[in-house]
Amino acid sequence: MKKQRTTHKKTRILLIVIGILASLILALVLGGNLYIDSLLNRTIRSKKLSNEDALVSHEVLDQVKNHRIINIALFGSDNARKAQWNNYEMERSDAIKIISLDFDSKKIKITSLQRDTLIYIPDSYNDYDKLNHAHWRGGPELAVKTLNYNFDLDITQYVGLSFEAIETLVDLVDGIDITLPDGLLATQVMDLGATRNGNVFHLKGKQALGYCRLRKLDDDFHRMDRQNEVIFKILEKLSKKNLIELMDIVNEMLPYVETNLTNNEIKNYVSSLLNFDLKNINQFQIPSKGMDSIEKVIEYNGFSPIYMMENYEDLAKELHWNIYEDEDYQPSSTIVQLEQNIQNQFGGS
Repeated sequence: MKKQRTTHKKTRILLIVIGILASLILALVLGGNLYIDSLLNRTIRSKKLSNEDALVSHEVLDQVKNHRIINIALFGSDNARKAQWNNYEMERSDAIKIISLDFDSKKIKITSLQRDTLIYIPDSYNDYDKLNHAHWRGGPELAVKTLNYNFDLDITQYVGLSFEAIETLVDLVDGIDITLPDGLLATQVMDLGATRNGNVFHLKGKQALGYCRLRKLDDDFHRMDRQNEVIFKILEKLSKKNLIELMDIVNEMLPYVETNLTNNEIKNYVSSLLNFDLKNINQFQIPSKGMDSIEKVIEYNGFSPIYMMENYEDLAKELHWNIYEDEDYQPSSTIVQLEQNIQNQFGGS
């Protein structure tokens, strides 16, 4: 009898210990979750966009429905060049990229779009303009609509960063190193204030930002390459940080971020990325042929240069090949009509 009472007592103690441990684990999970939410809540939040809000066509949805790919627009805005439009202070998106998360192949793809491309900005602007002006005319929501309308995309989510954020982030990772041959570009990088060891140049935040924005010695397509190079160098430095260091960097950076992603979406994407091949991020440019894709340079509504492309249907096909590896993609009726309208209004000599 005494032995039985002892056994019951040990069982109760074990159950109490298990209960306490379970409570502690739950508290840690909830506490960690609350802490992460408190960090993410420091971002600037915008409204969610439905497919209808973002002008995602049913034709596009039908053609991409068999792929598990999420496309997120990334806008890098020049907060020093704000302009007034429709009673709002807007910024031009001087860097326009599409981050594609492929959950089937576990790949990340980054597509850079030529900012001076002649496109049609839909409601509420309803006129032709250069691509980076969509953000200026109506903020990230109109920029997302413009991407979907002109390139047959299905974007409803976006992240916006000011150039100031890039400068801060580079400083937080103690600068980045880039390798350049002797020449005009190396000279310009030195003029920015970089330090040099052979052909390796060390850039702090201000110099990295200047490097991203150089384009007078070549063109905007080379500048897109430099922007991607800086992004990859930052990722390389971040991969060497421990968890505490990463959390400190996240805490510093989030106030610079504007997004319409929810906290749960961000956490789900981040946890999914742990299974992705982060060492092989594919990058593309649209148009892929660079300056050879431009039919002519025009001025419209007082703005120049604006690049009228040779073929807008080909741009959509190229984009879908890059993102979905779909070599048989057929552009939507919207793109076909856009091509015809642009040729009618801006074609010819």
